[in-house]
Amino acid sequence: MAGTRDHDGHRAAPTLHDVARLAGVSIKTVSEVVNRTGRVAAATTSRVDSAVRALGYQPNLSARRLRTGTTGVIGLAVPELSMSGYFNELSALVVRAAGERGLTVLIEETGGTREGELRALRGPRRSVMDGLLLSAVALEEPDVPEPATLAPTVVLGERRLGAVLDHVTFGNEEAARLVTEHLLQLGRRRILVLAGDPTRSATAARRLAGHRRALHAAGVAPSPELVRPVGTWDHAAGYAQVRAACREALEFDAVFAMNDSLALGGLRALHDEGRDVPGAVAVAGIDDVVDARYAHPRLTTADPHREVLADLAVRTLAERITHPRRPAVVHEVAAELRVRGSTSAAAEHAPV
Repeated sequence: MAGTRDHDGHRAAPTLHDVARLAGVSIKTVSEVVNRTGRVAAATTSRVDSAVRALGYQPNLSARRLRTGTTGVIGLAVPELSMSGYFNELSALVVRAAGERGLTVLIEETGGTREGELRALRGPRRSVMDGLLLSAVALEEPDVPEPATLAPTVVLGERRLGAVLDHVTFGNEEAARLVTEHLLQLGRRRILVLAGDPTRSATAARRLAGHRRALHAAGVAPSPELVRPVGTWDHAAGYAQVRAACREALEFDAVFAMNDSLALGGLRALHDEGRDVPGAVAVAGIDDVVDARYAHPRLTTADPHREVLADLAVRTLAERITHPRRPAVVHEVAAELRVRGSTSAAAEHAPV
């Protein structure tokens, strides 16, 4: 079954009626399932969802807006989407969390620039969105329009854009403290840090602060030569900085990277330089991306609980759409240390 035919005999776009007929339910039930507005039995919901997929049914956004004042579409604006990495995995989880609420997600890359983030915040795509999840890197509070003219928006990440916007973040400073504390407990005192620019990145500033707090608590003086700046937080930058440190004969017994991509690049550099991990050098990152669990050795990292963060972000935005005048909220998801083989040989064969 593939929908009805128009007057010329061509196949027309499937309708709610087509979905209802295939699923064996009423049009009202289909509407409640598609819009997630009613209490429908799980078995019936599954049957309707299967019919929607089989027919390729797409809701009519214009009709929905006229009927309900909403489109059922939200936006997600992130700095970048690599084949693997934090934002790629977060985006997939946001799409899943939104789908469970009957919402569709439009994803946009901002490049981490002010212009890209302004485009996501104010651009023409906002006209079809009920709200936006914005991972802000470059915007400042003065860039944000007046609340009365701004569609529902939830800011993700470390950067705050004023008290009028909802904010969902991860405990970056605590994550860095946990990782550094773990390395110090292993007896590592010369920790090479792969760090972003704290004057340009709120996340880098928080993670460096957490690292330094752990050093101070342990009575270890920070060594400026051990902080290696990176322009991009990717494998290539991590590889380049660790290899350069090795060839400069810089003394270090651990690597703490500001994210897992940098750590994985550093891990490869140590392999190429013939440095034993974790014997000679322990390596740890932050983010717990999927690749961290399949590196050799597997990467110790701080888990930001992306699934919790994604669900919380979508729920917060859905509440803001429904209650646009409620006070702004701030949610912070706690970090959890995942000890693996890159810092502890004994942990290498533990379950993933």
